[in-house]
Amino acid sequence: MGIPHLISTLEPYAVHRALDNERVVIDGPALAYHILYICNRYDIVQPSYQLLGDTTIAWLDKLVSRGVSVEAIYFDGHLPRSKRPVRMERMLKNLNQLKASYSKDPSGFSPAYLSTTKETPPTLFSSAQPLGKPFLPPSFHVPAIVDALQLCCRYASLVHLVPGEADAYCAQRLAKSGGTVLTSDSDLLVHDLGHGRVVFLRDIYLDGQSRLACASFSPAHICEKLKLSPTSKICRLAYERKRSPHLTLPQLLRDCVQAVVDTAGYAEFCHEYLDHETAPLPVSTADTEIQIGSLDPRISELVLQLGNQDAQTNHLNGDIIFLPILLENPSRGSAWEQSTSIRQLAYTLARWIIPGSPSTIQEYRRVNTSVQKGRQVHMLPKEAAKVWAQDLMTLMSKASAESEGDAVQAWQMLCLTLDIRHCREEGKKSHVLQILEECTQQTAFKRVSWDIIHFVAQLQAAYYSFRVLKQIMSLAPTEETMPELYSMLSSLPPLAEYPTIKSALEFLRRSGEAQILKIITRLVPLPDADPEGQFRRDSTPKKRKAFKQHGRDKKAGPDNAATRNLFDVLSHDT
Repeated sequence: MGIPHLISTLEPYAVHRALDNERVVIDGPALAYHILYICNRYDIVQPSYQLLGDTTIAWLDKLVSRGVSVEAIYFDGHLPRSKRPVRMERMLKNLNQLKASYSKDPSGFSPAYLSTTKETPPTLFSSAQPLGKPFLPPSFHVPAIVDALQLCCRYASLVHLVPGEADAYCAQRLAKSGGTVLTSDSDLLVHDLGHGRVVFLRDIYLDGQSRLACASFSPAHICEKLKLSPTSKICRLAYERKRSPHLTLPQLLRDCVQAVVDTAGYAEFCHEYLDHETAPLPVSTADTEIQIGSLDPRISELVLQLGNQDAQTNHLNGDIIFLPILLENPSRGSAWEQSTSIRQLAYTLARWIIPGSPSTIQEYRRVNTSVQKGRQVHMLPKEAAKVWAQDLMTLMSKASAESEGDAVQAWQMLCLTLDIRHCREEGKKSHVLQILEECTQQTAFKRVSWDIIHFVAQLQAAYYSFRVLKQIMSLAPTEETMPELYSMLSSLPPLAEYPTIKSALEFLRRSGEAQILKIITRLVPLPDADPEGQFRRDSTPKKRKAFKQHGRDKKAGPDNAATRNLFDVLSHDT
């Protein structure tokens, strides 16, 4: 998160120079948010994942063309326990941002506002500022950029998903080998960089001679100029700045030579920068070390928790995963809900692969307060997991057959069908079914309503849930888990091809012609559809009690393995 006003305090001691021909390491999460900032700067509110990836590659290519040697790009793969409150605050901020957008435009947006029309990377180095307040970031923009880098032969070998925090790995690299770190995080000024330097991404610009120029901060040089104690170095100055954000630099320097008032607080502050927390890599049931390098950062965080469960002080409360906040209708329930069973299977398989006792996973979907608990998702008994996996494979095969080999449509049909089936088994109205019914005869969309936005969010949640399942299964040899299921998951689209507002509008526009509702009725027979796939408008879902009478609504638990509805979720959030 950085230390407020630290950069502006030290700015007079920055050296303005050319960046050309420098050796650099890059703070990956900072780069991802800087790329988003570049897109926002040119009024691209919700850039597509393809555009984010293309812009990242173009930005790096520009650096390399100027002789800059990019030695490593680090991304966080582990969330230290001490940083969980920071993550909670960020999710709370994002949710408030979403609610504000909903309150401001309750009728939705024009299609052009949320769709990327410029599919070429915008100007990469500019002093222009984004227009208006920033919109909610695309839900999966950091892993989408990681994917783009890993698919690029020029940069794949430079990408490192680390079992710690990216800034700590950047600092360690500089302390050992020197060079410059590119970041947006003022925390890197406080780490021990040796003779390394810090350049902030927004300070990189093209000078009058068309060279890449920057403002470069050398903590060692700054300490020398300010005559800071060799023992405390810049850490003490940063601590005093955080403690007293409005003091002048001379006042801060005066405090730095005095005894520390709160020794415990100062020790805790320094601990973050001097003792970098790293999670040990888990060992699988096959006694091999699990590698996290190819995982999504959020999935890596969970895997590292599962592998180090005994070291946690509150492991009995379950491990946690912070699901990305979706662009959804905040007046409705979380769009993550309908795809819970897919992730539940993934969590169960993760425990098969990583030794440990079956437990619960706390999912944080929407964070309304910084102290709330996540929603508990229980791992499945082994037989129940096998039944659910077989059911999933059967449905995937049917969706593929109905789509006549069209993989894109097959995944759409699968996710829609699972969503509708979940709602029917829970005795609830299906939002996606309602949208399909309403839009079957619609050929043009003048506004993108929040209900359509929520429809897209539910699709994205299902796709991402399958991503979690696929990546978890990749951690073990396929013959040790479910080879047929893993094979079917091989066609799962990458993040760059996830449903978007634009693609969803096109899908809905042609849904009548493509007889989407008719296909769905063949995949999940519904009592309120006639043989031609037409749904009766006055139909209502059957009550939950009615499902129980037919034995279809029993919760999956240790004593109930063979059930149709295979997941048992205890709610603590919305």
